[in-house]
Amino acid sequence: MSLFPVTRSHARVRTALTQALLCGAALTLAALAPTASARSDTAPAPGEPVTVTADELPTWQTDGVVLSIAMVGDTVYVGGNFDHIRPPGTAPGDPQEQPRANLAAFNAATGQPLAWDPAVESNPGQETEVRDIDAAPDGRTLYIAGKFTKVNGLSRPRIASFTLPDGSLTTFRHDVSAAIEALTVSPTTVYAGGHFTSVGTAARQRLAAFDTTTGALTAWAPTADRPVHALTMSPDGGQVVIGGKFDLLNGNPPHGLGAVYADNGTSAPWETGVDYVTETRMSWVTDLVTDHDTVYASAAGQSTFDGRLAVEADGGRLRWIDQCLGGTEAITLLDGVLYSGSHAHDCSSQPDGFPELHPNYQRLLAEPARPTGDTPPILHWFPVTNSGAAPYNQGPRAMDNNGDYLWIGGDFTTVNKRPQQSLTRFAPLRVSADVNTPEALDAPTVTGGTSGSLKVDWTQTWDRDNRRLKYEVIRDGTTVVHTAESASRYWDLQPMTFADTGLAPGSSHTYSVRVTDPFGNSTRSPQSTPAQAG
Repeated sequence: MSLFPVTRSHARVRTALTQALLCGAALTLAALAPTASARSDTAPAPGEPVTVTADELPTWQTDGVVLSIAMVGDTVYVGGNFDHIRPPGTAPGDPQEQPRANLAAFNAATGQPLAWDPAVESNPGQETEVRDIDAAPDGRTLYIAGKFTKVNGLSRPRIASFTLPDGSLTTFRHDVSAAIEALTVSPTTVYAGGHFTSVGTAARQRLAAFDTTTGALTAWAPTADRPVHALTMSPDGGQVVIGGKFDLLNGNPPHGLGAVYADNGTSAPWETGVDYVTETRMSWVTDLVTDHDTVYASAAGQSTFDGRLAVEADGGRLRWIDQCLGGTEAITLLDGVLYSGSHAHDCSSQPDGFPELHPNYQRLLAEPARPTGDTPPILHWFPVTNSGAAPYNQGPRAMDNNGDYLWIGGDFTTVNKRPQQSLTRFAPLRVSADVNTPEALDAPTVTGGTSGSLKVDWTQTWDRDNRRLKYEVIRDGTTVVHTAESASRYWDLQPMTFADTGLAPGSSHTYSVRVTDPFGNSTRSPQSTPAQAG
């Protein structure tokens, strides 16, 4: 049996249907179909979007950084800068560790590694990174690009391909002058963007294309005056949408975001860019995904816009924008929800967003892809990672999903405060149960009241993927004397209270509080100190 099953065509979620400061004149904010409230979580009200659970699933990890993820059916391809993979939660050097040279493959449903083991390398003294991975729409060819010069000991300067499902290296080879950051693939053409200025002897200003059948460089040659970081095909396949740090695309604004025609490289009409104020205050697009009529972009920035936005695929007119602060590196669409990886620290400009948290960050976020207004709410989905060491120092850096599993890669070393390096994954309820318990809460404070009563006070806790929780006050370890429901968010925990009456005057009691999510997952506080009824 093949180790690389292709059970469906890989349109890569980043380019498939399962998926601010603006340049120029003010644009009309077109509202999309209503779907969202920030109460949405894994148990939302009818008609509201359901998020995946915040429970991380067991996943093999790497000893470095993951910069790209591409899913082809039930296979997950991962690229970056790493030397080994190892079982979930284990430390580097674990006895089960396996060598992998910057590229690896895993089973999407189990998180287990596959045997595929190509070696991606650079010449001595040069940096090695697999920056992007994408598959042909028919799932028969996998392309990789980045900073490398050799694959399996053979010369492959910055771009290479493999046949699927067997994973063998092809003869596809070109001398690309500098790093490739982004790929997108149509049935006939591989499009590449990055830092390069030539392919072989042909001038190519940061954009180039190759024939998927012959592997030959095509005549397609639009130009970008600065690096390209992200590419995607428009939903109709007629345009290549381009994101990056450039000011001009084919000599035309706006900054950072635009489109060209897929057949000839000439500029397509496009209205919305990202911010450019000065060389030290600008934004750049980091990732792009599409659905049937919309392009979604993420941005990083210097003292300016670094959230997410949505634009019409035909013409690039703005649909919505969020102004959440903290550079975004990756996005993916699943079941109508846009998931993002960032170092968000202030989302107070969004409905149900959090205030300034610096130096703390909420590195994983969810928002509806089609909000009712011009700014989407922050949905109640709050798993968390840390960030790794310099030079990456971001946290999540890559995302993809196959409709059943959401995979996330980056430079993190913990997920939900547990050891896990560079890879993690989540799933919706149809695939995996919600089993995480609400966060711990302190013992209640109990004070005497009027005759025969005690007053029980405590502070709400919170749950990573459910906003509304049930609280039960338990007297003397066994008797539930009060039940209440309350919504909570981790940055805004409120006091709660209950008066227990009808007690024998002078009797002594202890209390605890049990909190339960909609799926029966419970956390119980410690017992209070004994208190005597009035």
